[in-house]
Amino acid sequence: MNTLTQDPYWWQAAPREAASNITLPAKVDVAVVGAGYAGLSAALTLARAGRSVVVLDAGAPGAGASSRSGGMIGHGHRLSYSKLIAAHGAPKAKAMIEAGMASLAFVKEMIEAERIDARLQPVGRFRGAWTLADYDAMGREADLLSRDVGLPVEIIPKSALHREIASDCYQGGLVFHSHGGVHPALFQQGLLAVARNAGVVVAGYNPVLRIETGKRQHRVITASGVVVAGDVVVATNGYSGPAVADFARRLVPFPSYLIATEEIGENRVRALIPNGRMIVETREKHLYYRPSPDGKRLILGGRAALHPIALMEAGERLRRELVAIFPDLRDTAITHAWTGNVAMTRSDLPGIGQRGGVWYALGCNGSGVALMPWLGHRLAQKILGNPEGATAFDDIPFRALPFYDGRPWFLPLMTAWYRGRDWWRASRVG
Repeated sequence: MNTLTQDPYWWQAAPREAASNITLPAKVDVAVVGAGYAGLSAALTLARAGRSVVVLDAGAPGAGASSRSGGMIGHGHRLSYSKLIAAHGAPKAKAMIEAGMASLAFVKEMIEAERIDARLQPVGRFRGAWTLADYDAMGREADLLSRDVGLPVEIIPKSALHREIASDCYQGGLVFHSHGGVHPALFQQGLLAVARNAGVVVAGYNPVLRIETGKRQHRVITASGVVVAGDVVVATNGYSGPAVADFARRLVPFPSYLIATEEIGENRVRALIPNGRMIVETREKHLYYRPSPDGKRLILGGRAALHPIALMEAGERLRRELVAIFPDLRDTAITHAWTGNVAMTRSDLPGIGQRGGVWYALGCNGSGVALMPWLGHRLAQKILGNPEGATAFDDIPFRALPFYDGRPWFLPLMTAWYRGRDWWRASRVG
């Protein structure tokens, strides 16, 4: 662990760009705050519709979650279809699942149409059931998804578990055949290049200090000047700060920690995950893991803690989790440990629309790699006045958390709560 690299593994192939002297336009049609998936996708759609657009980012463009995640793409949301039905009714739940499916198709088509080298891997995703109760719930979920939306899913019993993973830690699971993975930093880097080629000005290392809204135009005050914009988009997600305080109070930035192993070879990786799938599970610690795009190492992420901790400590915690799943990796070195913020909302669903005269697409809730580019595109259509901008999330309340100012003081308490829930659920069946 002494030589552990604390930059994301993904940055080896897609390093973040250095600061450069970009002259900010004095006036634009639209100013976008945040150069991640949502902000760049919105900017691209607007620019191709003839709007002048500037995208502002506090650091290197896309240095936040868009280049730090596990790179998994799927149809889903944090809430299962069954829970969506219970909370919102069957018609609304179906519309939300279909929106998720549309976002997955959108990202696959974008990567192909724009010729982005995102290392797209349409290998599917396996969700491991930690308990028998989880496995039974998966069976019911699979039946509903197949019946109502035609989603290609497959139940995997415990007896067939080794078809998917060389471990006995799950009670079975569910395969989502339409899911897959990308290299998240290459995807963001490619989207950045496409947006710039379309005429978007992307200015990194240029933090927004405040936004002054007006009836017909807004003033975006940055560290290097003022931009006057007809419309403003906030797409900062888990990196929302005081400059967008009204939105920050509606988002909780949960840290997700990740590690990458040393190269162990394609044959060994394939022996551990025979179909090369993305893997997630039902525990509250929410481990997720996958082969690297070149198939030579494993990448694992999860809730090493729900509050900031030292990356050396996080790396060791996640290494222990990896070895618990794959004991044969006990002597395998970890080369990278890093973290990124996941933006969670009270509803566990994304927010999209306009508030206080400012447009927003926020709240990835752990499913942002496919969802956020699509939401950014749909938000741009709203700004353009196109009816195609409508989504199933438009009427979902985007509420602030009580007694919360954007600084998540309560995350250490939640770490203990989630660990306790995992222990309690396991003890009931153990």
